Amino acid sequence: MKVFFHGITVLPLLILWSFICRMATGEEEEVFDFPKTLEEFKFYFNKEGQLRNVETDEPFNFVVEPDNQKYNQKRYEALGNIITDHVYKLLEDHKLKRVKIPVDAVPEEPTSFFYMSEDALEKDKLLILIHGNGVVRAGQWARRLIINDCLDSGTQLPFIEWAIKEGYGVIVANTNYNKANDKKDGQEIKGSKTPEDHMECVWENFIHKSKASAIGIVAHSYGGVVTLELAKNHIDDFWRRVFAVALTDSVHSFHHQNGDESVIHFYTERAKNWASSLDELDTPIETYSDYCPTVAAGTDKHEYTSYSSRFSIFKFLSEKYREMMEPGGEKAETSEKKSSVKKETEETAMSQDISASQIDVEMNSQNPDESQKEEL
Repeated sequence: MKVFFHGITVLPLLILWSFICRMATGEEEEVFDFPKTLEEFKFYFNKEGQLRNVETDEPFNFVVEPDNQKYNQKRYEALGNIITDHVYKLLEDHKLKRVKIPVDAVPEEPTSFFYMSEDALEKDKLLILIHGNGVVRAGQWARRLIINDCLDSGTQLPFIEWAIKEGYGVIVANTNYNKANDKKDGQEIKGSKTPEDHMECVWENFIHKSKASAIGIVAHSYGGVVTLELAKNHIDDFWRRVFAVALTDSVHSFHHQNGDESVIHFYTERAKNWASSLDELDTPIETYSDYCPTVAAGTDKHEYTSYSSRFSIFKFLSEKYREMMEPGGEKAETSEKKSSVKKETEETAMSQDISASQIDVEMNSQNPDESQKEEL
């Protein structure tokens, strides 16, 4: 929020004045010391993957100090960081290995990383998972669901398990790990300064060089923006190798991202978006200016769309894979295909034609009035 006075933005001045007042009165920013492990937090995940209190077996409670919103929020964030490490461990338990990028990093240079199955680059089939923006990291769809619902709904584990069972190699992107040691004030990481940079680095150095002739992509929310940028940069490779793109409540925009006719044609042929809606699962949704076929995800909750539509996505991937592999199927097609879809000069803005900066998804773990910034 910006406050203007005679055309001057005064919010920075207010912040500076608040800082000066704290210094003058000796008041310092309150620092909390929270546990560093789930055990110290006195939480565990039960057999159903639900987070529970060790002593009471009750779910996580966001409001532990009703009169101290800041404490509640900082506690939630501290637990969220532990959840991130826990999910990393679960990925490794599923035989996925951590791979550092950039590949040419020199000693002392900050690095990011992603996860992939041991034989991912040798497999003929490859599944790529791309989360949304915000606090989520590799293996997560929604931190809020991990903490308040269960691991299955909040993580990518159901998708990873399905892919491995179906014979896919798996790559799990980590597009929000952009600064040294994953700190807000850390040095920017070469090749991973933005989610788009991260995915481009992974594609160029690993996916492009892999043996996979059939690649599927599942992307949530801002992951759809990242995927569209990837398609624009590698549309020939997409036509040859990417048999399906499954999106969940994607916020991509062909208009804002300048997708050309070849990209638009690719999306009309091989992509589908499961959007949050009150309609039943797989009900077609008219999107006007979005050329990507869109259906209802079976939920009106943004963060839940990946989990609620998972079986439809698995079916979609399997059908598209068979189409691509059939003799005379789409596998022989390239970006030379002419699109019958034409851009209209005047397009009506739709709910999905928005940039990440235009959306600020505020979600709360328990109390709607006590919100914390979550993933987009």
